[in-house]
Amino acid sequence: MTTTEPLPGPVAPVRRSWSAWRTVLVILGAVLILLGGSLLIGGGIGLWAHAQRDSAGYHTAGPERLTTDTFALSAPSLDVGITGPDAIYANDLLGDVRITIESRNAETPLFIGIGPAGDVASYLNGVGHTEVADFEADPFKVTYVPRPGGEPAADPGGQDFWVASDAGTGPRTLSWDVADGNWSVVVMNADGSPGVDADVSIGSTLPGVLPVSIGALVAGGVLLLLGIVVIVVTVATRRTSVQ
Repeated sequence: MTTTEPLPGPVAPVRRSWSAWRTVLVILGAVLILLGGSLLIGGGIGLWAHAQRDSAGYHTAGPERLTTDTFALSAPSLDVGITGPDAIYANDLLGDVRITIESRNAETPLFIGIGPAGDVASYLNGVGHTEVADFEADPFKVTYVPRPGGEPAADPGGQDFWVASDAGTGPRTLSWDVADGNWSVVVMNADGSPGVDADVSIGSTLPGVLPVSIGALVAGGVLLLLGIVVIVVTVATRRTSVQ
């Protein structure tokens, strides 16, 4: 007699449990992925910016035209606040500043100087000059504030408070090691005559861009991988039960 084995019954569905903690972990993983991706994008932009330096290692904007009918152009109150040793924060992170000017009138020698804001304000007190209150790089736009007054009592080159200065015809370049303090930049005709018309470009070495960019890329990669691991492990390790 042939015995017929019974057919297997329907397979019970497998149910995977899910808890509120797993939801929290998935959200945490997604946040880590978002932060990591943002850091990777920022680090990539930083590396691109680092590659845009000129042959001397400066990030440069300009040249752009600055002009006034008065006796001087000034950028007052450049407040540089540095916490900690200057050698670390000023030189290693901010780097050197370079300002290049060239008169639109080839025969007119120009003067450019950086000095303590208080001393510059005293020198320009009562002198007709124009302050650069604000500027935008792209598109280039300058907001001027005129300060009425007369001619300067002495040529700018004769003052002893400048921490960096240059004067003459043709392109003039001022290089300055950024330091803590409140500073002003002044552009004048070297003889103190009215009518300043110059092309100006500004650059900085910004040595902190490269290490910050690399740090952002490393941190971004770690956070991205960690976020992926958190989500994958959370989903893959759910307990299973037979319904």
